Amino acid sequence: MPNARRILVADVPDAFAVFREALAGSHTLLPARTLGQARAALAEQPELVVCGCHFDEGRMYDLLRIVKAAPGMERTPFLATRCIPGELLDDALYESVKIAVRALGGNAFVDLVRWQQRWGAAEASHRLTRLVESLVEAGPDTL
Repeated sequence: MPNARRILVADVPDAFAVFREALAGSHTLLPARTLGQARAALAEQPELVVCGCHFDEGRMYDLLRIVKAAPGMERTPFLATRCIPGELLDDALYESVKIAVRALGGNAFVDLVRWQQRWGAAEASHRLTRLVESLVEAGPDTL
């Protein structure tokens, strides 16, 4: 894959599978189930970090802080996601996650479950792919 970009995907295996299926494209996905695995994957200098709400028992914000503090990674785009049902049923909780992610330096929060309910799986996948492509193309300039 000549133009494959490295994307760190930190989440539980079920969410990783949903993200992989929804993302149309030829990127190299670096899976991480724990904070330790995610830290190790940062050594590969991914062009994008994707982290799910279910990651390592809710350590999404910890990973975001680590990415933004890591030398050479501070301007790497960070996309927070929810790919499997289980929480954020309340609109106030959904909005609070979006606000917190942005306040800590993240680029966006995508609730793929909501997107799939609103637009269907195909359109949600298309929107996710466009967002991921725009983040990896823009790279550090997205902040």
